[in-house]
Amino acid sequence: MVQVSKKDKQILWSKGLVERFNLMASIRISRPTKCFLWQVETLSIEQLRLAFQVVATYVDDSHLIRTLLRCCECGQLYFHEFYEEIDWTEGKDAQYSTWIPIDDAESGEELSKMSPLALLVYPSIRYDYPMRADEPRGPYWSCPRDPSRAT
Repeated sequence: MVQVSKKDKQILWSKGLVERFNLMASIRISRPTKCFLWQVETLSIEQLRLAFQVVATYVDDSHLIRTLLRCCECGQLYFHEFYEEIDWTEGKDAQYSTWIPIDDAESGEELSKMSPLALLVYPSIRYDYPMRADEPRGPYWSCPRDPSRAT
């Protein structure tokens, strides 16, 4: 858990950030070094489609889906978000998927309360298909890692 000094709390409070900081501090994430998704050098979207079983669904809408997933191979939990931005003029909707490795279901519950933009601060697997792109980018890890090291 992150420790915050009294002075830092006052600064956060004065900027209206206390609630946001407390929410982020309650989310437990560690590097999923035992998960094959961390170890594989190049991820494929097919690997991701087959890797998980759904544990819980937080939101299931046509443009926003949020679920708690469990890796079928190792049991690692992931918070998953599919987010789509509607392009009313050209019909080229941007689509983004994020898989955040988490330590417990409570962290998934907390992440489900955050905005899609706020989720980008966490290490994750991402699959991006921006509106103007000819093809999607990813999947890829958003953080540095060494797949050859499993510990």
